[in-house]
Amino acid sequence: MSKACHNCRRCRLRCDRSVPGCLKCASAGRACLGYGKFYKWVDGDGVASQDQTRNPSTRPPSRTRVSFKSQPDARACAESSLISENLESSFLSSNISLLDPLLQGLDSSSRYYLNYYAVRFCQDLIVYDSPQRGVNPFRDLIPMSQMYPFLRDIIIAASALHYSNAVRRWSSRSQESPRPAVDALIDALRARQRAITSVQSVIERQKVLGRAETNDGEKDALLAAVLFFLNFALIDSGKDGWRAHMNFVGRLLSVQTSGPLPLRRRSSLTSNSQDDESPLELSTYESIISLPFIYPFTSSQSVSLRDYIISDSTAYYIWSNALDSLLSPSAWTPSTFDGDETKILDILLRTEANSYHSCPSRLLYIVFRTSRLARDIKSNKSGILIDQHLQTCLELLEEIQAFDGDAWAAEVCAKIAAAVGYMDHVELEYRKHIAAAFRAAVYLFVLLVAPGLPSRLSVRVSGDDLSALPNTAALASTILHHLSFIPTDSPLFKFATWPIFLTGVETADPSSRTWVLDRLCEMRDLCPWGMLTSTMETLVVIWQMRDNTSVAQDSGIGQSARTRELAVGHGVTNNNWLLQLQGFKIDCLIV
Repeated sequence: MSKACHNCRRCRLRCDRSVPGCLKCASAGRACLGYGKFYKWVDGDGVASQDQTRNPSTRPPSRTRVSFKSQPDARACAESSLISENLESSFLSSNISLLDPLLQGLDSSSRYYLNYYAVRFCQDLIVYDSPQRGVNPFRDLIPMSQMYPFLRDIIIAASALHYSNAVRRWSSRSQESPRPAVDALIDALRARQRAITSVQSVIERQKVLGRAETNDGEKDALLAAVLFFLNFALIDSGKDGWRAHMNFVGRLLSVQTSGPLPLRRRSSLTSNSQDDESPLELSTYESIISLPFIYPFTSSQSVSLRDYIISDSTAYYIWSNALDSLLSPSAWTPSTFDGDETKILDILLRTEANSYHSCPSRLLYIVFRTSRLARDIKSNKSGILIDQHLQTCLELLEEIQAFDGDAWAAEVCAKIAAAVGYMDHVELEYRKHIAAAFRAAVYLFVLLVAPGLPSRLSVRVSGDDLSALPNTAALASTILHHLSFIPTDSPLFKFATWPIFLTGVETADPSSRTWVLDRLCEMRDLCPWGMLTSTMETLVVIWQMRDNTSVAQDSGIGQSARTRELAVGHGVTNNNWLLQLQGFKIDCLIV
């Protein structure tokens, strides 16, 4: 283009002038306003002003506070104001009019955060968000939310928290949190509390009226609300109170894949005592489970919003089990999932072309089965792999080896090409690298949950010598190699958290550790989810534990006879940090 986009002109930045949108805006997480005519809001007398270039109702209402604390300097105030305006400038491209009848009756703050959700936040929930590649299904929650206040309030809460994190990240140079970030955080907590109260009221009504009064729309809204309670926790920090939500998802998957199940006692829904801190009581979730949530899936049906809600909830459930199987097995409960696990793959396959995590569904399904295997391995008091475990590991490794990442990438891109009318060959290459990175990550995951596996395998399967498995360091390098090909302006860059986390867990190389932290920081700049900060903090603690273990091992200090016995039994004499890692406790959800 011959001139800069409206965002870059307003911020006085050098624009790359690419079409259809500026890449600088995309890398900063802003919706590019483009290069066309710029319409300005005018007052009642028809006079335009620079301060009225957006609807005043789109700015969260300011709060007047009297404080005797020292005020931030003028420069910090100016920076905070500019950051807030930069975020708000993207709202002009919203397809949701703030004068829509659906939004009438809401206060200006609620309208603001719903608009922010439509324009910015929901971009993080899928890979592609553009008219050319299909409408973002999560925007359909906005009209649905006006019928169900509990859904509207939790969406507003998650959006306000997302906005607060974004402002705080963009103003990290200032010493104090900017006023818009603090106000948005207050709005988020209040909306979340309203959502909790509303959900509890709905469930109490269901107890009185019975199942017959529950329609499919309300059940979809309840499912979406649970998903956004999880999203709220992930945007916050990924810590505290998420396990009750996740255990509900596990029970609901059991119902979805095998039919209605009898309600369980409170203890069966609780993974640890920290669940009691969840704002939603477990009895509330038991009542939700009693509702008939059976949704048949057929290949002829088009992918719907419901598919994305169930698929994302399933992915969260799998990642949480994977983390627990690697770090804190003591937090597990006996057989939380009781359904037909083969139907899990069907749920994942329906949305894999546009799922936020971009992981091939068959590999994610292997992660799910590996987590269940890890539970069986750790149920063995000796801590040593038995023949049954070895056989299951062989089957999983065979499936990983047989997975053709290039063919998967071609299949996914062909589905996208059928919708947009052309094949994006650059996107195809990126998908190949994503597939290779996740394939290596799943391979690495199997080796980490079963220490000593390579030394126990001495058979040949299909002509491949599985006793000569790639070591964990080689797999970590493979992950870093393939992810390095995905640029920050690609939608696939946003959330590859899990393979990056596994690489960080394994590597002891300082340069690789720096790469991992830098990558997570870049992802957090694009998507201000607190989970990414918690991921970095967790890795630092694991590295300290591993480095201290290595020092102690080299000096022979702190190793009990039982520790040495287990290390020898697992075939990890030189890497007994893996055994300590399995006893590492963490209350953080990494997806």
